[in-house]
Amino acid sequence: MPPNSSASRRTPKQRRSRVIVSSIVEAGRRLLEAEGPVALTTNRIAERAGVSIGSLYRYFPNKQAIVAAVYAEETGREVEGIRSAATWPIEEVSLQESLAMVVDYQLVRHRRLLELGRDFYREHHREFSLGPRVGARELESRLRDLLLRHRERVRVRDVEQAAFLIARGISAIVRRALDERPEKLDEPAFRDELLDLILCYVTGRPSGSTPA
Repeated sequence: MPPNSSASRRTPKQRRSRVIVSSIVEAGRRLLEAEGPVALTTNRIAERAGVSIGSLYRYFPNKQAIVAAVYAEETGREVEGIRSAATWPIEEVSLQESLAMVVDYQLVRHRRLLELGRDFYREHHREFSLGPRVGARELESRLRDLLLRHRERVRVRDVEQAAFLIARGISAIVRRALDERPEKLDEPAFRDELLDLILCYVTGRPSGSTPA
């Protein structure tokens, strides 16, 4: 979780309290999307949410706590969407398209969350990782099944090991770029090289190559 200075003051239990907190978080999200973090103040959030500034401070000590709540809610929505899906898109397309989807999902997700609050997200992005919430083993299991479905193209010695390396490797590279050079996440060449790195490991061939 984010540091104490940006933690919520209390967890709402009554319905009215939950409505107030929800309206504050939604107001913060809408302001972030429309105007960015520079324009975000507790007064503007309270005004947008239709609550008094006193009510806001009853639940949130500062605007950073509201931003943290926005990210937590966004992450929760993603987790719910993943868990409720009967099938994943990677189960219905070619091996290259599937791996491209895995890479693109990581890049698009981080770019979207960066837009909400660049400095805050770069500092706290690990606290909003999907892995611990969805289960890293779940992704590895899906990737293992993907490799097995395309066994004629796969050149790895150990499919189980490969699934682990792909799942953790893509995440680690993208997060390191987020830490050190976030502009890379917007570069098509970075995306293409990352995809080629995975494809060369899995198939021995980069994207665009004719299968053997």
